[in-house]
Amino acid sequence: MQREIDRCRRSGDPLVVAFLDVDGLKMINDKRGHQAGDRALRAVGVALRNAMRSYDVVMRYGGDEFLCAQPGVGLAEVNERVLALRVELASAVVPVSVSFGLAELRPGDHLETLVARADDAVYKQRRRARGRASDTSRVPS
Repeated sequence: MQREIDRCRRSGDPLVVAFLDVDGLKMINDKRGHQAGDRALRAVGVALRNAMRSYDVVMRYGGDEFLCAQPGVGLAEVNERVLALRVELASAVVPVSVSFGLAELRPGDHLETLVARADDAVYKQRRRARGRASDTSRVPS
């Protein structure tokens, strides 16, 4: 990923990092077993690789997290790609849900700051989603 950051800095191309977190992996492991959790992780990895271009950087980052660096495109296009990926995963034979956050490379960014911003965006997205869910469940008085 550092090579892509360096390359985009030299060329002036944009670079967007998508941070994806598999929702409820612990629950999948606890209720259906670790093999089911492993299948969910593989499904996300395969879907990411199939949805991205051959030169995008896709990697598993943590236990249930993935990073994808996409050079040469802006936030809006990456957002559309990841939303389409979420729909594909949710409608699979064994559905998998992912939360995601995006960050665009800024002057002065380091790999760590770029990834941290994308990770922070995941948590912001989850807070917004929880807020919408609680708003829709309220009964007007």
